[in-house]
Amino acid sequence: MKKKFIRISIIAGILFLVYIFGRGIYFYGMYSIPNEKYFGNQYKEILHLMSFQDKKQANEIMEIVDDAFSFIGNREDADSKYGELSRYCITEDDAVTEKHDLKLITADFNKDDGYLWFVYNQEGLDNNNQTTCGSCDILARATLEKTDEGWRVIDTKEHP
Repeated sequence: MKKKFIRISIIAGILFLVYIFGRGIYFYGMYSIPNEKYFGNQYKEILHLMSFQDKKQANEIMEIVDDAFSFIGNREDADSKYGELSRYCITEDDAVTEKHDLKLITADFNKDDGYLWFVYNQEGLDNNNQTTCGSCDILARATLEKTDEGWRVIDTKEHP
């Protein structure tokens, strides 16, 4: 009985490691061309394994990113509310509704700065439910800075 438990534990541990390492390698390979050339050495950050603390902090920032993607309004309000993330806001001139999905790839936080990688899809729709704007399967890197109010995105970069 003890040997069976040990075998199951070993297999579960191996599967967990394959999942963790495999996820980074999957995203690295999936987006490597032309992004590796565009992002340079930063592209290797995709292979970074997040700590549980990094994942928790990244999820909090992804909520703000999600809010920015959900925004529909005027450009001045978007700039004021979301700063660098306003580039993902849709203006009322572009669409009346939007759909999006976000996938966190990895993040790393130091004392005063950090980064976050994510993939997104976004579609803006008019009153007739016709697509007016959109992006599909876009890899993005956000540069982060810690302020007195918390973490904020100070720069975003994605392949043009």
